[in-house]
Amino acid sequence: MNRDTGFLTDKQLKILELRAQGYKQREIAELLGTSRENVAILEKRARENVEKARRTILAFEKLSPVRVALEEGEDLFQAPEKILRMADRHGIKVVHNKTSLIGMLRRHGGGRIQGNRIISRIEVSLLRSGRIVVE
Repeated sequence: MNRDTGFLTDKQLKILELRAQGYKQREIAELLGTSRENVAILEKRARENVEKARRTILAFEKLSPVRVALEEGEDLFQAPEKILRMADRHGIKVVHNKTSLIGMLRRHGGGRIQGNRIISRIEVSLLRSGRIVVE
């Protein structure tokens, strides 16, 4: 593991970068002074490491999500403040602003919101990544 590139070696990262720019494995091999087979192996391992990292992050996000209950009768425009206060209490940096939170609640709250009032309980989960899930 390299400190600067996480689970990828410098060479793996370079290969992924060149592939993203449209280079073929044979061209990359020539640029790096190695065989196409070596490039193929390094690329495969790099992609496996990226997938492992993605799964690790997903598992971390799901660890003990913080739940916020928005109760019947609450004002929809007060909900983002309630969500953000709870996130602050748990050291979670939410990736949404108040306006986008209201939009998410309207989209995913369905018939549980009427006008600007919550008419039926809405559960909101705060993931460690800062993402919000409206249930």
